[in-house]
Amino acid sequence: MDTARMIIDVHTHFIPPEFLKAADHPAWRAAVERRDGRRWVVHDEGFAYPLDDGFLGGQLKLDDMDTRGIDFSIMSLAPTLFYYWIDTADAASFARMANDSLAEAVAGSSGRLAGTASLPMQDPEAAAEEYRRCVQELGFVGAHVGTTIEGEYVDRDTYLPLWEAVDELGAPVILHPYYIGPKVGYEDYYLTNIFVNPLDTALAAGRLIFSGLFDRFENLKFVLVHAGGFLPYQIGRFDHGWRVRQESRVSLDRPPSEYLDRFYFDTITHHDRALKWLIDLVGSQRVVLGTDLPFDMADEDPVGRLDRVADSQETRRLVGGSTALELFDLEEAALLGIRDDLGATR
Repeated sequence: MDTARMIIDVHTHFIPPEFLKAADHPAWRAAVERRDGRRWVVHDEGFAYPLDDGFLGGQLKLDDMDTRGIDFSIMSLAPTLFYYWIDTADAASFARMANDSLAEAVAGSSGRLAGTASLPMQDPEAAAEEYRRCVQELGFVGAHVGTTIEGEYVDRDTYLPLWEAVDELGAPVILHPYYIGPKVGYEDYYLTNIFVNPLDTALAAGRLIFSGLFDRFENLKFVLVHAGGFLPYQIGRFDHGWRVRQESRVSLDRPPSEYLDRFYFDTITHHDRALKWLIDLVGSQRVVLGTDLPFDMADEDPVGRLDRVADSQETRRLVGGSTALELFDLEEAALLGIRDDLGATR
């Protein structure tokens, strides 16, 4: 079996079917409307998006993976459902429901899906407890956390209970920006997503570095979606600021670029040369394939892009699946069996 052809998608999203039945729940409310013959999720805060059936897992998700040449997917809750703004008890209840629902989808996927934990971040102790439950009891391979919790970035000491649990268990964290309404100054042209999302990723990652959090917790590993946002391109500016400004050295004894190896970056650049540059910068052992499916901002042909960009079979092997396999501690034998089975039917 040629492992160079294994494809693992680390960035694809899930909506619990139970959510669609809870539109009138006072804390979880979101409307599902018909628009142009399609179902859309419409949040009170203003954001709306097509409700693709792939969000729900099941056979339609697996069929879509087959169409795109994806062997295995690591699913995470749609970031529009983080619910960081609601009461802590309701948030914990929703996270538990969503995680249990995702566990069901994983169990019914013929071994082709894995889950990551959604956490009630407004209660860091509860978030740590749910992270432990999901990893130790549900078999999840990591967690999925927003870059900000209602405007507060995740480097704050408030979230130390969670980082202690993550450091102990070692399952990585996918860091994802989120919004459900327009952000001031970026309301036009869909800039809230096109521009602010990669900005938030860079800000969150930069704060994790400058705060010294990585020196406190040696086992913390983060996956930065959307190819790390603006972080890779501006890492030289981070280093320069650290050299010339005392404020940047308050908690940091080494240049920020020396912490790039604590991050993994997905492939969602929407541009071949940008992805090639990212791989050259951080190394193919730090880049993992992602799609952002089934949102409309997804990379529709991630495997084709990787094939165009990879300069060697080793790069193709690592970015396509081998790095993700090690990062998320997936069972290689089981995945190779899946790949062999699919190869017989494709």
